[in-house]
Amino acid sequence: MDHDHALTARHAGDLVEAIVKPSAHANGWSLVFVTRDGEQLPYTGHTGTDKIYHTLDHATEAAQDIGFDRIRVEEVF
Repeated sequence: MDHDHALTARHAGDLVEAIVKPSAHANGWSLVFVTRDGEQLPYTGHTGTDKIYHTLDHATEAAQDIGFDRIRVEEVF
C-alpha cells in the first residue's frame, strides 16, 4: 500500500493499526498496516516494493505521517 492509498484508507477508517517490525528482506524495519478485517498490508514505495527504514524512529515517523498516534513495534529476540 503506497502513501496516498494509506492516507485515504486511514482517514476512511479502513486501517486500524500500524505495526513496525524487522524486515524479512533487508536490514531494517518494515511498516505494516492492519485493516478492519485483520489483513496485514505492507507499506510500499511507488514501485510496489516494501519500504525499508534503517531506524525505528524513521519507521514510526512514517506511521505517524499516515495518521497513527500509537504504533506497535514487534521485535524478535
